[in-house]
Amino acid sequence: MVVKDEAKDFEAIPMGMQQAVCAGNHDLGMQEGYGGKPQHKLVLVWELLERRTEGDFAGQRFIVTKTYTATLNERSNLSKDLESWRGKAFTAEERAGFQLDVLTGVNCNLNLVEKESKNGRTYVNVAGIMPLHKGQKKVEPENPGYKPQWVTQLTDGDDGIPSADDFDDQIPF
Repeated sequence: MVVKDEAKDFEAIPMGMQQAVCAGNHDLGMQEGYGGKPQHKLVLVWELLERRTEGDFAGQRFIVTKTYTATLNERSNLSKDLESWRGKAFTAEERAGFQLDVLTGVNCNLNLVEKESKNGRTYVNVAGIMPLHKGQKKVEPENPGYKPQWVTQLTDGDDGIPSADDFDDQIPF
């Protein structure tokens, strides 16, 4: 078996401050988190106002995502980003249960920064989320509820719970 690097060339997502609209959120379930400890994760998905100009997806908006631990603890990245986006802190009542679905269709400005991973690949990092500036026109998501392929692969796979199909032996027990 021959294994090779099959990284594809994609049109670069524009960096810096970009207007975006939230296209949805997805529950990733339990994933490996800090220190290898399982944590409940979620992903927010945004469509940038900026559009692709090349390839099969020319004319479509760029898509960016950010993964979070599913908690509104005041020190969590999710809490900090949502407070920055909303322009106000969460109340104790809101921390007890905030419905993420209300974010779909909400506009913002994302500060996008290019980062390099440990394996040397370049990726886009959502470094900050701010509300729209005064006078910026709001846009609607073109694909509300959009689920990136990597999210589908992560969430529609094996849930880790053994089933009868996992055992192919004939040993009765």
